[in-house]
Order: sequence, then structure tokens, then C-alpha cells
Amino acid sequence: VGPKTIAELQELKSHLKVPFILKGIMNVESALAAIEAGADAIVVSNHGGRVMDHMPGTAEVLPEIANAVGGRIKVLVDGGIREGIDILKMLALGADAVMIGRPVCIAAFGAGQEGVSFYLREKLNELKKAMILTGCGSIGHIDPSVIFRKKGER
Repeated sequence: VGPKTIAELQELKSHLKVPFILKGIMNVESALAAIEAGADAIVVSNHGGRVMDHMPGTAEVLPEIANAVGGRIKVLVDGGIREGIDILKMLALGADAVMIGRPVCIAAFGAGQEGVSFYLREKLNELKKAMILTGCGSIGHIDPSVIFRKKGER
């Protein structure tokens, strides 16, 4: 399976009755092509464990992609999100939502639905703590200023 053209993606979307979400977006060009193809959302995601060492992580490319998309579609992100602070950072970098894969699968394998529920509650509690520590009263208050200092600030 190789890359699809915009026309091929539009054809695929025309047959769907569910949101059309494209995963594996790692650059602005792909994000803009997804918009042109009619995607409802994109997932900024690399190929698991950085298949090649020279591949950037999702946090490195997320801000530029989110800025280029400019709110026209939802931007989700995955890759290396393990703690609540990771969720806060990805939201601050421009994600509308995060996806957590491997830890949720491990929780499901170990304890089924109860394990997944427990894991997600823990991540939510960690996110709430991170928000308190950064002065964010709501998800809407999370922005780049919570992770980047301005010049001269200590």
C-alpha cells in the first residue's frame, strides 16, 4: 500500500458514513492535502517507535502542523504519551486531542475494561494535576505559554 492521491482519498471519503480521519501525518504538506481531500481530522503520528532514528517525534512537528491547519479540521496526536503532563504538553503544542495506544492495550490485556477505565482515570487525574500546577483552569486555557518561557522569565 502506497500513498494515496487527493482524488483517491476523496473517492474513499465519498463512500463513508463515518468521520474520515487520516493518520500518519508528519508534515504540513500532508496536513494540507488531508484538508483538500476532505478529511474531518488528522492524526499527527509517526510509524511507531521511530522506525528510523532520524525521524522526528510528533511533538517536534505538531506546532507547525497545527498552525498550518489553523482550526479547519481537528488535529489529534499520538506517540509517546504516557503521563498526564504529556497530554498537557501536546494540547499546548496545538493538538485538539491525544491518542494513547500501547498503554491502553496493556491495561486491556491485563484487566479488561476495568483496567482501561482505571488507566484512563489515572491519566485524567494526572492531567488535572498538571493543569493546576501550570495555572490552567480549563482545557481551553492550555496554550504554548504553559510549556515555553518568554525571554527573560525565570
